[in-house]
Amino acid sequence: MKKNRHEKRIKVLHITTELTPLAKAGGLGDIVGYLPKAMAETYPVDVRVVMAKYRTIDMEKYPAELIIKDVKVKMPDNKKWVKISVWKTFLPGTLVPVYLIDGPKSIYPNGIVLEDIGKSYNEIPFFLYVFISKVAMQLLKMLDWHPDVIHYHDGYEALTSKWINTIYQKDPFYRSIATVCTIHNLSFQPIGKLSVAHRLGFKRGEFQKIGQITGKKNEINLTAEAVYYADMVNTVSPTYAREVLTKKYSAGLYKLMRHIKQKFTGIVNGIDYEDFDPRTNNDTPVKYWINNLDLKKENKLFLQKKFGLTQSADLPLICAVTRLTGQKGLDLIGDVLKELVNMGGQFIVLGTGWKNIEGMFIKAEKEYPKTVAAEMRFDANLAQTIYAGSDMLLMPSRFEPCGISQIIAMRFGTIPIVRKTGGLADTVKNNLNGYVFKNYTKEDFLDAIGRAVEAYYNQKDHWHKMQVNCMKKDFSWKNSAKKYIWLYKKAIHNHQELLRKRENAAN
Repeated sequence: MKKNRHEKRIKVLHITTELTPLAKAGGLGDIVGYLPKAMAETYPVDVRVVMAKYRTIDMEKYPAELIIKDVKVKMPDNKKWVKISVWKTFLPGTLVPVYLIDGPKSIYPNGIVLEDIGKSYNEIPFFLYVFISKVAMQLLKMLDWHPDVIHYHDGYEALTSKWINTIYQKDPFYRSIATVCTIHNLSFQPIGKLSVAHRLGFKRGEFQKIGQITGKKNEINLTAEAVYYADMVNTVSPTYAREVLTKKYSAGLYKLMRHIKQKFTGIVNGIDYEDFDPRTNNDTPVKYWINNLDLKKENKLFLQKKFGLTQSADLPLICAVTRLTGQKGLDLIGDVLKELVNMGGQFIVLGTGWKNIEGMFIKAEKEYPKTVAAEMRFDANLAQTIYAGSDMLLMPSRFEPCGISQIIAMRFGTIPIVRKTGGLADTVKNNLNGYVFKNYTKEDFLDAIGRAVEAYYNQKDHWHKMQVNCMKKDFSWKNSAKKYIWLYKKAIHNHQELLRKRENAAN
């Protein structure tokens, strides 16, 4: 798609906790790493990113220029001043500027690493990101750059929209900036005591409006603040967007989510199809594509040899590449492992997380050394090798905002077996490009695995057709970028309407 020169250029600032490939902890980093790139390639946008300068960022691999040194900025309380420096680099392969904020030692202990994000400062959880949000607002004036939209993620930078709609309303520079909040997982909610309100630049009563809606008047819930004050809110799949409007999936924010539903939508995440391409992928031992899918078996043999499993191109190799947490439904995998082995299947799991889940898979590997391999670590390169060599992927999630593993697996012709929830329901269609089960039970999950294994063994033509269907699906960021452009325009419209209402009320 060519850029329309006559279309108004939208200016967008992302404030983020992580950014692929500079500093990645999860899927959020992929969104902020790939979405701006896809937008800049296709649409008339000026998109920029602000993030903390973690000491783990490889400054030789991603060289940055010091553009602001030891300048004083206000803390979130709007009273105290501290010195910060700003480094400028670019999103690799693009001209998208990335501003890295380097702050005082009191806020950046040991230079700050991504694993420290949950640590509180003066009893404020995730304070680093409240601080980064405040710095980002001041940085805009230093750069003399006025965005149309500030896009932030989850509740970490929630006060951005609250500031714009309250203390910054008297400043013409800020008052017209619209905000978008993307909820990646509603269950992650930074919550603090109401007593810390003054450290955020507010009085206690200024947080109680939302407390009255949620029923929790003695706490500050940054996720609740985020969705209430943003001009548009989205989550990372349409089905999850519908689910979080129910009591079961709203993570305690049911009344609030119903309150803001008119400005709420869902957009499926994408993947970078240049990175995940079995024709060129560096971590795929034997390259293949739709026209020579038989070569995929060579990657299976490679995996079997690597992990000491029985080598056979005919045995179904099933994998799970995932965070090992309760959300991911891994207890169901533990429940069906014996039956999976009895079907003739082999199983490889790659991931790290809860120790009890790691222990369950380590025990299974000892019990079935020629059939089960448990790699309890995170390794993005090995993950792609596993996708390339496996026949099926298991994702029996309790809930799944979007899910990326099933999308990557499909790109490699690996058939996903998923529970019908969130983004899994939006991306995997039963018997077309995967196998789907509804109820969170061992029986339903095992039935789906059985259907997949039966097709693998006895319906070769159908299995091949499903692989082709998977590999032809387009979940690229360019598709998602088009929907985010709509989201930004809608947010700008909503904010302008809000300003008009305020002006009318004042007259």
